[in-house]
Amino acid sequence: MNVRKAPLLLLLVFVMTGCGIMNPSTQVDVLKSYKYDVESVTDLKIAGKAPESILSSGNGAIASLPGIALALLRKDLPLGATVNMKVSNPNGKVANIGAFKYLIEIQGKPFVEGEVNEGIRLENNGTASIPFRFSANLFGVNNDDKGINKLLTDMFTREGSGFVVLKLKPSVKIGGKNIYYPGYITVDNDLLKAVKGLLK
Repeated sequence: MNVRKAPLLLLLVFVMTGCGIMNPSTQVDVLKSYKYDVESVTDLKIAGKAPESILSSGNGAIASLPGIALALLRKDLPLGATVNMKVSNPNGKVANIGAFKYLIEIQGKPFVEGEVNEGIRLENNGTASIPFRFSANLFGVNNDDKGINKLLTDMFTREGSGFVVLKLKPSVKIGGKNIYYPGYITVDNDLLKAVKGLLK
């Protein structure tokens, strides 16, 4: 090692340690200690229509409802909504959150994946709201007409958790690059709980 560079290197290590700058792997670990919550799910649409408007006919058979029957024939039944998330830092460890990937599963099967580029830095006890919208074809989960009808009914009437699940893979931004947490963090085991009961 160049003798002239040694003092500079030691100074850099001292500054990083003294300022509390964590190495990349430690910053990634901090992401697990953050709290991720779904504040609300809004603007839910099935085949472009709000569930309330679809169900206003009073018919309990979803497959025969206006707009749904045609979507079933085309095998194009998009389900979309806006998820309003809240991220909290309950401790003094700070990491620069870069983008995060999300995965929504229905009945344990991947329904939609996406990425949100929302750089935030949360100080101790800090919070941030992050909205994102998803939309995907339900036939990607079940391509059988009868199965889709049951899927829709269960989605809004099924009791318990684990039917529609939201998972996140956050990242820290270091040197202009996103370093992702190794695996998904389960955020909500019952993502559509706010709209359940519409068919009851």
